[in-house]
Amino acid sequence: MAKQSILITVTGPDKPGLVSALSEVVAAHDGNWLEGRMANLSGQFAGMLRVEVASSSQAELLSDLESLVSTGLTVNMQPVPDLPVDADGHDVELDLLGQDHPGIVRDITQLLSKNGISVQSLDTSIEEASMAGGMLFHAKARLRVPMNMTTDTVHEKLQTLSDSLLVEIAVVDVD
Repeated sequence: MAKQSILITVTGPDKPGLVSALSEVVAAHDGNWLEGRMANLSGQFAGMLRVEVASSSQAELLSDLESLVSTGLTVNMQPVPDLPVDADGHDVELDLLGQDHPGIVRDITQLLSKNGISVQSLDTSIEEASMAGGMLFHAKARLRVPMNMTTDTVHEKLQTLSDSLLVEIAVVDVD
């Protein structure tokens, strides 16, 4: 029986039991939950997951997922190819902290893109700066860097923005 990876995205008002409901639907179709990322953002649930399911079960899986719409969720499902990990690169972790202001994510991601660096994951938050007042912006990212670029080079390139953005930047290799 041929299996295929499916990407499922889910958004809607957060409440207890949403992930359980998703996992029940996937399991009911003998789906294998491969990976996922989920978060509560301002009271809204946002999730992405990749499951593997028999090709013959895809229509029924989508139908059952759409039944979750009655709970206030928006659900989308699409087949995705199983692509091998890019062997021509290596991963680094970025940690950024500084005064919050518009444009930080834009400026950092533009620099990354211009240097052939791909954002694999990005988590951001703002919090009160208890001593200095105002708000602090914090970002953690996993980046896929071209094999010919060292972690030190990535750090140097990002440091060119640290003064203008008023942020501290750390870049370390991922084991």
